[in-house]
Amino acid sequence: MFFRKKTASFHAEDHAGQKLLSLDFIMLFFLALFSNCYLSVYYCFEQWLENLAVAPNWRGMLLGALFGMVMVTRPVASVYMLRFNKLPAVIVSLIISSSVLLSYQYLDPASPFFEWYLLGLRLVQGFFLAIFSSCVISLLVECIPPGQSARGFALFSLTGLLPYALLPSVGELLLPLVGGEAKLFAWTSVLFIPCLIMTILLAPKLKKPEISSSAQADFANYARGIVRGVTHSGLGLVFAALCTFSLVTQTCIFFMKGLCSVTGADPAKFFFYYTVTIMVVRVIGSNRLDTLPRYRIVPVVACTLAASLAIICYAPGWLYIPAVILYGISISLLYPLMASVIYNRSTQETRTVNSNLMMLMFDAAGLFSPDVGGAILNMDFGYEAVISAAAIMALVSGTCFTLDRVRLAVEEKRQRCAR
Repeated sequence: MFFRKKTASFHAEDHAGQKLLSLDFIMLFFLALFSNCYLSVYYCFEQWLENLAVAPNWRGMLLGALFGMVMVTRPVASVYMLRFNKLPAVIVSLIISSSVLLSYQYLDPASPFFEWYLLGLRLVQGFFLAIFSSCVISLLVECIPPGQSARGFALFSLTGLLPYALLPSVGELLLPLVGGEAKLFAWTSVLFIPCLIMTILLAPKLKKPEISSSAQADFANYARGIVRGVTHSGLGLVFAALCTFSLVTQTCIFFMKGLCSVTGADPAKFFFYYTVTIMVVRVIGSNRLDTLPRYRIVPVVACTLAASLAIICYAPGWLYIPAVILYGISISLLYPLMASVIYNRSTQETRTVNSNLMMLMFDAAGLFSPDVGGAILNMDFGYEAVISAAAIMALVSGTCFTLDRVRLAVEEKRQRCAR
């Protein structure tokens, strides 16, 4: 109880009169922006493996291995890192991730252990990515003032969108110049320099444990309290909606270039137009996001998301760009509205962990979407079937969110009857 009271008091003082676009938020924004390029460069990973004649099942496993390791590591890291200085963890994570990117060029595709070496690299990077992102999310929660959650998540989500707007377009131009995907991965490691600069600037925040030394003795009870708060939050259906939505976005990231190789569309235009659309919508409409009726908008937008993917797969080529823009509009609304519901329905004690659980949904999607896509390809259904499966996932996401609304309505009615 002492720790909870102290934490609540700290947050009240910290957020009093605080603006969203503080210096800490801006520095954290750029740290996440540059570090997310370490992931967005893998937009061509599946096609690289296909060119090296790696089997579809191995391609799915290698794509998902990184996110599987993140999924396993993040829950422990998100709680464990609360009591420690995060600065060394962030620096070591950046060094290891940069080293992994440099390592691909030295692997021999002719080696009988090539796939196993790749698997080891992906698992190592996933482990340190989980630690790094847990530290970043902990700082993000501290930087978002009350009442600005949807806007905060919408703006911060640009750190994951900008790399996918720029790197695929730039990467397609650089690939013939640098000598292939492995060299492109290596050049991306240069972004370690701006990441390190932002980390040094954020050092005072990173050094400060979220659990004070006087409260560390009660850490186990605190962790159990958080777990209980999460499991009794009533957010299961919202997390399910976020997870299936994440499956849609991850599937498109991993397999859209493969689909374009069949349809003849330009994959760089997909990444560029949809991310630019998201940025425009979120920057212009960020101030209104917190006023939107979430439960009315999310199911409708989930349907437009599914429709956009169906058009990309099967409609004539002249509808490709409009469908990509519709995809971008749908994505720009769904994530911040879902994230805002989770943020607003979490208690002060569970908000940090629930925010990390949101990231866990993306990790799970990163693990399972390549395996599902690889299995579909292995059955010779083609890339159209993979993206069609993503469209079905979008409909499932909207359904889960609708069911959560029904559950809340039934619960409210039951409470009124009990009175």
